[in-house]
Amino acid sequence: IDDEALVGNAADVGAYVLEGFTELKSRHDMIGDVRGSGLFFGIDLVRDRATREPAPDKARTIVNAMRHKGILMSKIGEHDNVLKLRPPLCFSRENADLLIDTLDEVMNAA
Repeated sequence: IDDEALVGNAADVGAYVLEGFTELKSRHDMIGDVRGSGLFFGIDLVRDRATREPAPDKARTIVNAMRHKGILMSKIGEHDNVLKLRPPLCFSRENADLLIDTLDEVMNAA
């Protein structure tokens, strides 16, 4: 962990991913909130941002579509409407770009 500076990488890439997810939120009304710390992220999916009504069907659709594209994530939360991502500590900005671009593509189709 120290030799490969993985803690610093998690902070750097985590901030980069959070910024990318926040940008996705500006383009996709189904994203109610984006949270993250290091390389641990949650994306709250809603039917309506004003009412914050959960969108578990969208979460299920997105998790399955991402899996078909080779990216594993899960859904959690009381209503199963929060996308949960926990990439490994060696996750890079290039990996992050692929994740963000693929998620954008899948959300456009959902």
